[in-house]
Amino acid sequence: MEALSVRLIEILEEENRVYSDILDISRRKTRIIVDGKVDQLDRLTRTEQQMVIGIGRLEKEREGIIRQLAGHMGVERKDINIDMLRDRLRGGLKDRLSKAKDEIGKTLDELKKVNELNSQLIQKSLEYIDFSINLIAGDASRSTYSGGKGKDRKEGISFFDHKV
Repeated sequence: MEALSVRLIEILEEENRVYSDILDISRRKTRIIVDGKVDQLDRLTRTEQQMVIGIGRLEKEREGIIRQLAGHMGVERKDINIDMLRDRLRGGLKDRLSKAKDEIGKTLDELKKVNELNSQLIQKSLEYIDFSINLIAGDASRSTYSGGKGKDRKEGISFFDHKV
């Protein structure tokens, strides 16, 4: 059981390193979004996707170890958690598991905050683009028609003919 616990801790530490790298990328994405550098954003997003795939592999391995630990402990998989495992560990392993749990929690909380900010920035950018397009192309919903034979019809000024 000790070897499985050590491997579990190693996986959690590796996941935290990857999440920290993703956090760094997300922080760089914030500046790139503000600067409007779509090509750089695309490259960083692809890098981030590869890291997420790596996290998925680590998660599968972690789940396998948890199943094995549950078998050794004589409990159902769904009933095992880090606190239960920590209570059964001694000394350095107990401290290492607690530290890994705390660090990954902090990293994920910070990553969530940065991703929410990036999402808001992207939404604002899309709203600005939509506003700009409507301004340039003319917003058809602002056109009015008074019922006359075309004499009283007013249309918004448009740089482009948006009739297709």
